Amino acid sequence: MEGRRGVWLRLISDWLGSEFSRLRTSVNDHVELFKADHIDRITDLPAPAAVVRRLFPHSMILLMLRWMDGSPGSSVDTVDSSHPEDSLGSSRSWTGLADHSYVVADGGRDSKLFSFIQLILEFANGCLVSGIAHVLYPRLLNAQL
Repeated sequence: MEGRRGVWLRLISDWLGSEFSRLRTSVNDHVELFKADHIDRITDLPAPAAVVRRLFPHSMILLMLRWMDGSPGSSVDTVDSSHPEDSLGSSRSWTGLADHSYVVADGGRDSKLFSFIQLILEFANGCLVSGIAHVLYPRLLNAQL
């Protein structure tokens, strides 16, 4: 029998999934701008952490970090909120949608974690940026049919 915790988790997951679904259009707009900015440098894209911060809302990033890493504070550092561009790139579209009191640390073990987070968020939002996503996404779609 599902306890109270399970019921709350289901309710929160349902609500959060709906909210993230509403953000897909904005994410895809960010992806299109990113692709236009990097069309001449497609083989030399920024590090996964930088790509993730530029394309996806902070809430998605934080959820993935907590889910995959599990330890508060290990992959996320508190920063000065006077530098909001540090947390989600310079795009103003996310202003007001995310709490910019955290920023992802670059380097080390987190670099590998962000490679996975980037792929998961690309797949979940249906926006392909990385070469790996371009190869795997069609194969996954064909496998599901």
